[in-house]
Amino acid sequence: ASSTADVDDHVTAATGDKVEVSASGIQVTHRNGMKETIENGRFRMEDKFGRTIVERRATVADLDRLKSL
Repeated sequence: ASSTADVDDHVTAATGDKVEVSASGIQVTHRNGMKETIENGRFRMEDKFGRTIVERRATVADLDRLKSL
């Protein structure tokens, strides 16, 4: 983790999810390759091939869920 912008990068031991937090948002990469990202108030979910599955305005519930990982 870079000490300049990254605040809370970690891998969740129980699930293997890689969580990357920065000043601009949060990104979770799941073990199966799926990604969930919140950036600039938008929530995006991509499959393991990088194809967008969901793209919408982020909710507080989205942010809370990703932060809890």
